[in-house]
Amino acid sequence: MSVAKLVEDVLAAALCTGCGACGLVCPHNLILFDEDTIQPKLDFDAAICADCDHCHGVCPGLDPETDASEMHIYGRHRAAEERWLGIFTAFFGAQSCSEEIRWASSSGGAVTTLLLASRTRLSVRHTLTMGRNATEGWRASPVVSDSKDVIIANAQSTYQLAPYLNALRVTYDQSPDENVAVVGLACHVQALRKLQRQDTEIGRWAKERVVFMVETACSSNTLPAGTSAIISDILGKDPTRTVNVKYREGLYPGKFQATDVNQDKCAVEFWQILNKLKENKTHRCLSCGDWMSGLADVSVCDGDPNIFDASLNGGQAISKHARVLVRTPTGAEIVEYAAEAGLLDRWGIDLVGFNLGLERKKNRRRHYEQTTLPIPYGPGAGETYERSELRTDEELINPARYRSSKS
Repeated sequence: MSVAKLVEDVLAAALCTGCGACGLVCPHNLILFDEDTIQPKLDFDAAICADCDHCHGVCPGLDPETDASEMHIYGRHRAAEERWLGIFTAFFGAQSCSEEIRWASSSGGAVTTLLLASRTRLSVRHTLTMGRNATEGWRASPVVSDSKDVIIANAQSTYQLAPYLNALRVTYDQSPDENVAVVGLACHVQALRKLQRQDTEIGRWAKERVVFMVETACSSNTLPAGTSAIISDILGKDPTRTVNVKYREGLYPGKFQATDVNQDKCAVEFWQILNKLKENKTHRCLSCGDWMSGLADVSVCDGDPNIFDASLNGGQAISKHARVLVRTPTGAEIVEYAAEAGLLDRWGIDLVGFNLGLERKKNRRRHYEQTTLPIPYGPGAGETYERSELRTDEELINPARYRSSKS
């Protein structure tokens, strides 16, 4: 049965991504999630599952099935030189033409602009973004909404795990004939693409109704305890009195800002929160082989290749902007519509240059591939590396500079 395989292949091996896909597809709505570990809670009689294979079949934890999804989408697998960025047809720099959206965003609002454009171009009614928990504002919580204001309010990056895709279950149950757009990370997109290839009722729904996917590049994500520790240990505030959190607020690259019940705001530079995030990562996130899944319609990352340096040494002169990779005809259609409608400003770039998030992702993956620990499968191309290429995180972020600049 699916749940037994999920336990054996994924949960026991610490390979759960916390994506929430298993909860989304469970026919009996049996799967709930621990709010702190973001792991599925399986405290029910497994006999109910019989020969169901829904939850294991959609899980990206051990096997994201990137190769199979690429064949389904593109008719080919990525080549070795496409290992980290995947298959794409166009790339450019971009930012929203809206000052409101740019200010609300981490990286210029390209993602938000494309999501809003899909509402008109693809008749999207429901958009999944990451917001905040209604009663514990320091916790991340997925939000499905048809409100432009909500989508803009959730424009910023959220460095916290939550059972994200599970939030789509209400849409599937109550509004199955309405189109959906999703912004997510690599694991979210991989799970949805696995689902779209399944010949099940919910699989057919996902194929027909999840009409637009945008992904943001991810070096690794963090458990809720990371955010709680930032508020308590760095800001010296009470997380239980926090009603809202922004991780990249204000001028680029942004500050971590917490707002309390009295609407008082307290903020620190982004670089100051990174150790707390690092201390609260999961094995699955650290061993992940995907900066981008390569399976979304459009992929987006920070335009500035090193937001750590920008935060540490003052990058406020840099304009918020993104690097955008277009992968599918749907992605191209939305981008062209947004540009022609005066919603998205874009310009030519090259893809040469250091990106700290990608370099750290590559380096960690090399490390885990040389251990005996269970790790998630990666795309077929270029999975192995020479030991001589390994570097430590400390070498990558240069701790001597860190101390001398901010001591």
